[in-house]
Amino acid sequence: MKVKVIVHGHAREYFPDPREEFEYEFAPGERVSDMLTAKGIKKELIMRVVAGGVSVPLSYELCNGETIILLTPMAGG
Repeated sequence: MKVKVIVHGHAREYFPDPREEFEYEFAPGERVSDMLTAKGIKKELIMRVVAGGVSVPLSYELCNGETIILLTPMAGG
């Protein structure tokens, strides 16, 4: 099963591909938090998760074929 993942912000540096988008293969029942752990991403880097145009918690269960958007806190000065 796969989801499309779009990463906005500096968390992209920690994902397996430098591009903003990539596919992630997962097992049934896996959650957003499981994906972050599998990729070695600190959950504190993710400010917001969007699935289906709606904000969802890190405990959200991934669904085959959907798009997950990960947003990090804004930075700058």
